[in-house]
Amino acid sequence: MLHSVARRRHARTTAALAVAAVTVPLTLTAPPATAAAQNGQGARPWDAYNLSPTSRTLRPVAVHTTNGTVANAQNVLSGRRTTLTGAGSYVTLDFGKDVTGLTTVSFASSRGAQRVGLAFSESSEYVGVTSDASTGGPRSRDGALSVDVNGETTYTTPAKYLRGGFRYLTVFLESAGSVDLDGVSVHYTAAPKMKNPAGYANYFYSSDDLLNRIWYAGAYTIQLNTISPKTGRIWEAPAALWDNTGDIGVGDTILVDGAKRDRTVWPGDLGIEVPAAYAAFNDTESARNALTTVYQHQRDTGELPYAGPELNKYGSDTYHLWTLAATWDYYLYTGDRAWLATVWDAYRKAVDYTGAKLSQRGLVSITGTSDSVRILPKGENLTANVLLWRVLTTGSQLAQVQKDTALAASYTQRAEALRTAINTHLWDETAGAYKQYPDSTVHPQDGNSLAVWYGMADTAKARRISTDLTGNWNSITSTAPENKGNPGVFSGSMEVNAHFAAGGRAADQAGVDIIRRQWGYMLNHPQGTRSTFWESFRNLEDGCVFCSSYVSLAHAWATGPTPALTNYVLGLRPTSPGGRSFDFVPHTADLRFAQGRLTTTRGAVDASWTVANGTYTARLTAPPGAAGRAGVPTFGTRMKVYLDGRLVWDGNKARGNQAYSDGEYVYVKNLHGTHTIRGERA
Repeated sequence: MLHSVARRRHARTTAALAVAAVTVPLTLTAPPATAAAQNGQGARPWDAYNLSPTSRTLRPVAVHTTNGTVANAQNVLSGRRTTLTGAGSYVTLDFGKDVTGLTTVSFASSRGAQRVGLAFSESSEYVGVTSDASTGGPRSRDGALSVDVNGETTYTTPAKYLRGGFRYLTVFLESAGSVDLDGVSVHYTAAPKMKNPAGYANYFYSSDDLLNRIWYAGAYTIQLNTISPKTGRIWEAPAALWDNTGDIGVGDTILVDGAKRDRTVWPGDLGIEVPAAYAAFNDTESARNALTTVYQHQRDTGELPYAGPELNKYGSDTYHLWTLAATWDYYLYTGDRAWLATVWDAYRKAVDYTGAKLSQRGLVSITGTSDSVRILPKGENLTANVLLWRVLTTGSQLAQVQKDTALAASYTQRAEALRTAINTHLWDETAGAYKQYPDSTVHPQDGNSLAVWYGMADTAKARRISTDLTGNWNSITSTAPENKGNPGVFSGSMEVNAHFAAGGRAADQAGVDIIRRQWGYMLNHPQGTRSTFWESFRNLEDGCVFCSSYVSLAHAWATGPTPALTNYVLGLRPTSPGGRSFDFVPHTADLRFAQGRLTTTRGAVDASWTVANGTYTARLTAPPGAAGRAGVPTFGTRMKVYLDGRLVWDGNKARGNQAYSDGEYVYVKNLHGTHTIRGERA
């Protein structure tokens, strides 16, 4: 039965591939930075993939289109005069990537008093004389700013009109005369505490050009979603235009869900963007401020908000749990005991709030049904149960930090009981995946992915789930059965990490393949930003990509590949709080090499690996006070492993350094300082 179901699903996928491949070009010309990287220019070739600016003053790089009477349209790019004549004439300028900030336009002259409009858009699909939608109000578009020009004039957008995310700026003449435009720039406001926005703490570089581009596009997406808490979106929506002077949290830098909108702390997004911000920038301050903000708005019942200020939404059991899950991520990366102590009472109260919702079967039965892209049915939802299992499992470790051994033991016991209940009532042995509810026929992308990524499913179940998830792919994307088969973006970020967490050559390859397919599609699509990843998109048969100008094209929950490539493909991830211990266990898939860095509280961990002619060679440098475990892939054969030229595994047993094998890797523990590791067929 299992095999026949799988064949039918893959047959449908194959048919979709054949149809879709004809209709959508998936390979487009790579941007100049990628070409430079391919040519190996510079001592650090990965820098060529970095999309972040080195200066906070950005200027357009091209003219996208013109309308009406526009003379010398290209001149404004170099500070010379571009003339617009007649109402409705416009020039649309292209910054070459999504940007954010305060816009300045300068005019050399005008023929009398004139009025000029400014309109912003992330996608070329919505370019025009009205901005795409960001306010969340009743209007379908945001309108345009108006500038009075009378002779030589310079205009800078006031703080409230900071534009959160846009690639295109349309400058158009509203009046009947003419103006001479001679300058346009944007003051880049993202990542407010980074002196040099391009100065990443970490990096990733591999033999796959597309994966390199995707890692950096994910990092750039996160950067655009790292903002000053005084520049959030005002809510309720203003009656006209937009307003980004909302006070959305504590501190000087904070993680939000989207650059254009909502510019608000959403706990679900934190489940992806906290690991992504750490993998790219070693930025944990922005995560701490986001989490602190959510905890400060806890209700007396223990319920945490579904969205932070200024939205201040409640009513989601899953998003309530995402805050608690992200609390562990922050603590794992920092070991910040002082901060943990400040939120510990709120954390315990929040766990109790969910714990009170256990059904007679021992499962969480949700009543707060708001979620990422839909309203969930009430009941024993898989995602909520997996999240609670994660919270109890990691919460036990947090309780130990707080020296509450009784609570730690209780959390551990409750986690094991919950895992048993999940496996008893939600596992579908025939399908090889968990059901969304005990009586459901849907096997959701999000809950199944979390069960694997977070380690709730054992290895056998995890690998069956990985196979099941691939059955939901089409030619461009993973899909979410729980969301009417629409492309999974938030849930897709979970799936990417799940394939690698499942392990094994097939699952590792699936992880790499879906990154290339889905995130390559988003990155290369001509109507996208060519620099950031999207909140959502539609299936090919819908006839439109976004189907709404309100969709955010620089959205935090879409950045799952960035931490996945660092943690799994490169293989670096912390295994104890603050980086006291870490793993260097690469999931090589079909790559020839990878190298990169992960910065911990102890310092930077640098690693690289290559695979050539059946030989694996790696180099690892760890900072003082950090101990690493290196895993050498066996590639399905017996491998000899050498550490700094000394044999430590002879293909069957250890010869030193407490080496051991699980059949898929040979592990060498307690590595300090710099080492060379080599594996070759025995």
